[in-house]
Parts: sequence; structure tokens; C-alpha cells
Amino acid sequence: MLDEAKNNIAKLIFNKKFLRSEYNSQLFNKFLTESDSYLFIMPNNDSDFKNSFDVIRYFIIYKKKVSLFLPEFKINLIPDGRKYSFIGFGLDDFTKLNLPSKSLIQRLKEYSFDVVVDLNRSENLFFIAVANIVKAKNRIGFKRAKTDPHYNFLMVDDKINSEKSYRNLLNSLKMF
Repeated sequence: MLDEAKNNIAKLIFNKKFLRSEYNSQLFNKFLTESDSYLFIMPNNDSDFKNSFDVIRYFIIYKKKVSLFLPEFKINLIPDGRKYSFIGFGLDDFTKLNLPSKSLIQRLKEYSFDVVVDLNRSENLFFIAVANIVKAKNRIGFKRAKTDPHYNFLMVDDKINSEKSYRNLLNSLKMF
């Protein structure tokens, strides 16, 4: 019961601080091919983390600037780490309500990307907030309970198979 109350308070604060009410209407044709810099918010789940790399490799092949947002202890797990830049976070970067800390918010506001891609398939207010703090023209994420206002491009998730979800995401992005 305490966790449920804590989560409800976090959602209220989250919606007040991070909800974007204004999204300019835009055409999505060629928005990816014309974009140069990408921030990928890496999945919290370990199997999703591993399965998401096909999406990221695609952008490296096409010489895009790729940055990864992930826990500091996972940076060493990245294959070909020299090809990416990293924005790491630690336990100090969470508030008691599992939202980004003030210091992390200040750090993230210094960054600007053409596209932010949240690769988390499950709802996590921390990662949704991070996707909305960073300056970006476009935000991509998986459709979850109440994510519509936070992203301007949503993908449907295959709840059972993360590999299939990421393959579908990549195939959809290739159209743009």
C-alpha cells in the first residue's frame, strides 16, 4: 500500500514537471534519414538490453552520432564501446520517488539530440522523464499505459518476445 501511494505521488509530480502538452505537428517522412544525433535510452531489463543492440547497430552503420543512456556499471558491457558516447547514471541520480534527481536533470538539459529513442518496453517513470528532459526534435518509445503525451512516435510492443519487438521497431524506423 505504501508503494502504491509512493507511485501515485511520483506520477503526479512527473505529470506536473515533465508532461509536454505542446507537440508541433510534423511530417515523419525522412525524419530519421535527415537526423544526425540520437540518444538511445537503454532498457533496464537485461534480456531487452541484449536484444536492443540490433537497433543501435543500424544507426552506427549509417554513420549517425549515437549516445547511450545507461547505468554506469553497464558501460563496460557495450560491444565496440568506442563507437558510442555515453551518459551514465548511478544510484545517486534517483529521488526517493524514483524520478531523476536535480543534478541529473541539470546534466541532461545540457544535451541536445535530433531523436531520443526509449528502448524500455515496460513503463518506468524515470526513463520516460529522461526522454522528456533532453532537448530533442523527436521522441520514440513503446506504447504503454499512458505514454501517448510523452512521445511523438509510438511502437506497439510484443509483450512476450523482446527480440521481435526490437526487430519490429527497427523495420518501422527503416521506413523513415
